[in-house]
Amino acid sequence: MKNKNIRKNILNIIIFLIFAILTISIVFKKNNMTEIFLNIKQVNITYIIFAIISMFIFISCEGINIRRVLQTLNCKISYLKSFKYALVGFFFSSVTPSASGGDPAQLYFMSKDKLPIAHSALALLVELSSFQFVSCSIAIIGFAYNYDILINNIGNIKYLLALGLTINILILIFLLIMIFSRNFAIKLVNIIISLLNFLHYKKTTELKEKILNQVEEYHKCSIYLKSNKLVLLKIIFTTTIQMILYHSIPYFVYLSFGLNDVNFLTFIFMQAVLYISVSSLPFPGAMGVSEGGFMILFKMFFPSTILSSAMIISRGISFYLFVIISAILIILFILIDKLTLKKASKF
Repeated sequence: MKNKNIRKNILNIIIFLIFAILTISIVFKKNNMTEIFLNIKQVNITYIIFAIISMFIFISCEGINIRRVLQTLNCKISYLKSFKYALVGFFFSSVTPSASGGDPAQLYFMSKDKLPIAHSALALLVELSSFQFVSCSIAIIGFAYNYDILINNIGNIKYLLALGLTINILILIFLLIMIFSRNFAIKLVNIIISLLNFLHYKKTTELKEKILNQVEEYHKCSIYLKSNKLVLLKIIFTTTIQMILYHSIPYFVYLSFGLNDVNFLTFIFMQAVLYISVSSLPFPGAMGVSEGGFMILFKMFFPSTILSSAMIISRGISFYLFVIISAILIILFILIDKLTLKKASKF
C-alpha cells in the first residue's frame, strides 16, 4: 500500500510538471519575453513583498484552524506542526487534479505524528467546510459586485465562471446536508445507490458502506460544531482573513506597477470569482485555466503592455513560488523528524 501511494504521488508530480511546462511554454511563446522581463524589473518590490507575506499568512491560517480544532479535542500540537500540515495540504492539493491529494496527505503526516485518525479527519473536515463556505460566500458577493463587468466585458468565459460558481455552491450545499442533516443524507445515499443498481453498477454494496461511513464522520463534525460554536466563529473569521489576503495578491501586483485607478474591493472580488470558477476543474493547481482566466478578467485593469507580466508575477507568487517553497520545507520537516527519531532511539 505504501509503495502504491509513493508511485501515485510520483505520477501526480510528473503530471504536475508536464502541466507546468506546457503552461509556461504557452505563456512565454505568446508574449515578448524581453518586454516582460523589463516590466518585471520596474515593479515596486515593497508591494511584491506584501503579496508574498499575504501568501505566507494564507497558508499559516489553515494551520491555525487545524490546530484550533485539535486543541479542543485535547490534542496538543505546536504551531510549527500545524504549519507543516498546512504546507502538506497546499503542496499535494497543488500537484493533484481538483486538489484531491491534499487531505489524504495531511492525514498521513498527522498519523505519523501519532495523532488520532478520527480527530485528524474531524479537524480537516471542519477546516474544509469553513474554507468552502467562505470561498463561496466571497465569490457570490464578488459576482454581484462585479456583475456589469463580468456580464458585459468578458465574452463567453462568463458561462465558465457561472458553471464553476454553481458547482462549488452545490458542493457547499452537499457538505452542509452531510454535516447537519444525517437522515436526509442517508436518504440521498439510498437514492443514489438505487440509481446505480438500476444502471447495473457492480460495486454498489462497497460504495454504500463507504459513503455511509463518511456520513457518520460528517455527523461527528455536526456534533462538534454544535458543541463548539465560538470555535467555529473563530475558524470562519480566520478563513475570511485567509481568503481576503489570498485574493489581494493581484491588487498588490497592480500597485507594484504604480497603478491605482481600480479599488481594492473590485480586485479581491474579481479574484474570488476567478478562484472559485477554476478550483473545481480537474487540472493540478488549475494550471492553464487560472492563467488564461487572469488574462481575460484583469485585462480591464492592467494596460495591455504589462498584463502578461502582471499575470506571471501574480500567479508566480500565489502558486508556483509556494509550491517550490512548500516542497522544500516538507522535505526539511521529514529530515528533521527522522533525525529526531534517530536521536531518541539512541537513549
